[in-house]
Amino acid sequence: MNLQYDVSIPASEQPLVLRRGEQDRVEIHLRRDEGGRFALFAFAGSGLQPERTQQQGPYHSLQQALGARRAIAGALLRQGFVVSEAHDIWALTAQRAIREVCRQHERHRVSYQFDPKDVYLDW
Repeated sequence: MNLQYDVSIPASEQPLVLRRGEQDRVEIHLRRDEGGRFALFAFAGSGLQPERTQQQGPYHSLQQALGARRAIAGALLRQGFVVSEAHDIWALTAQRAIREVCRQHERHRVSYQFDPKDVYLDW
């Protein structure tokens, strides 16, 4: 996959709103989870509630997340979307989505600590 990063997309944590015509709307929200990692949420639709949701991440730095957002927004710009000055309307949906991610992390906690006794040497 060849990603093209569009430098015209603002490097900000603020939601990015893209529009195509009067109906099609995409909002890309950047949220931080309980571990300090970042997740991108893209919501698409034409009404008061998004019809589709896509999540990407986690990203371990803000620069990684902003780079991914630029690549996604650049692909949408090539499909006829334009960056809009309209206010985001799905911010609460994004907040619910990151809370659900945090609940999933809590429910399925994983230990990644290294213990030398865990290594099996068969030589």
